[in-house]
Amino acid sequence: MIPRLGPHLHRSLTHHSLGVGELIMHLHERYLRFNRKVKVTFAVYTIIAGLKLICYFLTGFLVMLAEFLHNLVDITIFSTIAYTRKLSEKPPDSTHPFGHGLAQNVGSVVISVIFVTVIALELVREGIERILNPHAGKYPELAVTILIFSLLASFILYLIFDDKIVAERSAKAELYNDVLSNAGAIVGVLLTSLGFQRADGFLTIFIALRICRNGYRLFKENVTYLLGKSPDEEVYIRIKEVVESFSEVLDVHDVIAIHIGENSLHVDMHVTVREDMTVKEADELTKKIARKLMKEIPEISYVLIHVCAERGEFVRATASSVMKKL
Repeated sequence: MIPRLGPHLHRSLTHHSLGVGELIMHLHERYLRFNRKVKVTFAVYTIIAGLKLICYFLTGFLVMLAEFLHNLVDITIFSTIAYTRKLSEKPPDSTHPFGHGLAQNVGSVVISVIFVTVIALELVREGIERILNPHAGKYPELAVTILIFSLLASFILYLIFDDKIVAERSAKAELYNDVLSNAGAIVGVLLTSLGFQRADGFLTIFIALRICRNGYRLFKENVTYLLGKSPDEEVYIRIKEVVESFSEVLDVHDVIAIHIGENSLHVDMHVTVREDMTVKEADELTKKIARKLMKEIPEISYVLIHVCAERGEFVRATASSVMKKL
């Protein structure tokens, strides 16, 4: 028996204290709060990026150009995060039957590629050129003032964002990176103004490497979801405990669980029952199992259950190992 229970049933079970209307309002309010944070950050960073670009032309400090490009990437990040966050909230449809939960991960992978291939490599090239051909900048006080303002703004915004969802974690990580980047830029300007002219180039490369590191982290964290990431072993153990709590179930095996969103799982499994159980009885049993699984493990959004009369050896399985048995 293969019951297909969608996210609407999942939500009504895992949020049984909320009505459907209340739940929709709750999710909408959460999105609006996040969207307001992004809008504020977008506005602040647009102003800061403009100030840094003007400062670069006035002072000649290459590190200011690096910071401008860094903030330009940030603006792209926050715009992408806001769009993909909204897209991921869309319900399933005929072309996306499991919903749009992976949209945030796709956006983060795109951003990480932009980090490395466009901005970081260009900054490394500019930094090396400045090291080979150093020169002192002008008006270091102006540059330091703008960088301090940028650092404080990034730190305040960092405190505003939460880390409960992938979109806000990505934003918070980038804001933390900006605090460190601004601090490094301040050191670079001060050292250059004190006579260490090559410091400007070295600190520009430092910022570029920070961008590369953040890009790699974003890519690694998100691409695993796109490749069909499986949850931790604890989830499989919990699934086994819930399913085998039914007296009619002799065992559960060949369980496959994959993420279809940050906090959403699709689960396939085989359960062994008595040989004399009727089709109707088995059908009712699978429905009860699915309901309890989705109630006890909120991350589970979809459950597919195959009823069989033969016991299996392993709880956790892969698609290839299951297909070999057919």
